[in-house]
Amino acid sequence: MKFFTSTTLLFTAINAVIAATIPKHLSPTPWITAEGGFVESANSTLERRTGTEVTTCYNIGTAMDRAPAISTIDDFCTRAIGQTLKDGSSFEFRYDYGTVTALLSAQAINGCTFTIDGNCNRLLRVPLDGCNTNGENGKQGGYVTDICGQWRFDPGSNGNDF
Repeated sequence: MKFFTSTTLLFTAINAVIAATIPKHLSPTPWITAEGGFVESANSTLERRTGTEVTTCYNIGTAMDRAPAISTIDDFCTRAIGQTLKDGSSFEFRYDYGTVTALLSAQAINGCTFTIDGNCNRLLRVPLDGCNTNGENGKQGGYVTDICGQWRFDPGSNGNDF
């Protein structure tokens, strides 16, 4: 009984230390790792974002449940909001769940420069909720393109994008 009590107390103490070292905006993190960042382009023109949003659904490849997908979108946008993208530059992160990964990105296109704002969450949810609409889960992703940007939600397997 003493061994059980000692072991339980030790695990409780370890979990408390681990929980205290995880930033609050990431806790709890359902993914194993997240890697990515900012890829800059040399172009620096500033354009107003306008135009129609066009959604392209993959409808093939690895599927992912909606709940972990929302978690990755929320974390990605927390990291991305405030970043300025110049034409050709992108901000991207890959989230690793073991056998399933999710690549999320925002890219400036067509000579535009813009700062990522609160629309990040909405734009990344468009291919999530607008594609594979037969149920809440089984999301294969896609991307949304407007005149100045492309927003990608792309589940894959074992570190690949397919």
